[in-house]
Amino acid sequence: MNFRQVYLKTFKTERPVISYARFGRVLRLNKYLFLFQFIFLTIVFELLVISFLDDYFSILSDITKRILEDSYTENYKFLGFNLKFSIPPGRLPTLQEAFIYLLISILSLLFFISRFNPLPKHISASLMYATSVYLMSSFYFVFFLNSFPYTERDFAIFYILQQIGIFLFIPILLTFSLSIFTFSWLNLLLNAITIALTLIYSSVFGGLRYMVFAYILKNFSYIHMPAMFFLFGTLLDFIYIVSFYSLCLYITIRLFQKRQDIFYQWGF
Repeated sequence: MNFRQVYLKTFKTERPVISYARFGRVLRLNKYLFLFQFIFLTIVFELLVISFLDDYFSILSDITKRILEDSYTENYKFLGFNLKFSIPPGRLPTLQEAFIYLLISILSLLFFISRFNPLPKHISASLMYATSVYLMSSFYFVFFLNSFPYTERDFAIFYILQQIGIFLFIPILLTFSLSIFTFSWLNLLLNAITIALTLIYSSVFGGLRYMVFAYILKNFSYIHMPAMFFLFGTLLDFIYIVSFYSLCLYITIRLFQKRQDIFYQWGF
């Protein structure tokens, strides 16, 4: 009997007792509790956000007017909301200022892409992105200074709409991603606390950021306006949203790490 015949005979003999391999563990998802959490938490927090929008921007407007004394106040109507905002007068950069920013941006960009750059690649990539924003902004003001279409009032309206979008987006995003963890009713409470803390942080951070941006537009010109949206706008919002999600996930794992049978089942 040659080697091939021996091998086939051995394989046929042992094959019936070979068990299936476990490739990993998957979460136990309770579909009904998932839908209940998603619908219940989304409705509750969306209603809370909608009910407090007018009051939030009214308070923010009053605080801004007290801190930046030369601010003027207006109302902006959006989808039935009467949103109040205060903003100080901004100013256009001078041609000299725009040229200096353009020169610094070009030199910085050349340094970041050169072989003399000692910074790690991820830091260089972030700085190149920031530099590119200022490069485009300063280039525009050098060549099209008198045709800039936005004012501080436009900025305030854009910021308000952006902040409303973030307020309405947080409950949907976090509720959907956190409702997957459906191991006990404690998850429902923990998820609700996480969403509430994220909204509170967003309201405080968003208000402080608005006042800082208004101060910059007043004292340092519109050349910083693109950076306010592309560098310090929604990008930062997503960072802290993910941070709160990660914190909730860490606490969930710590609470139930000794009861992993509740979390997982073997996948085959």
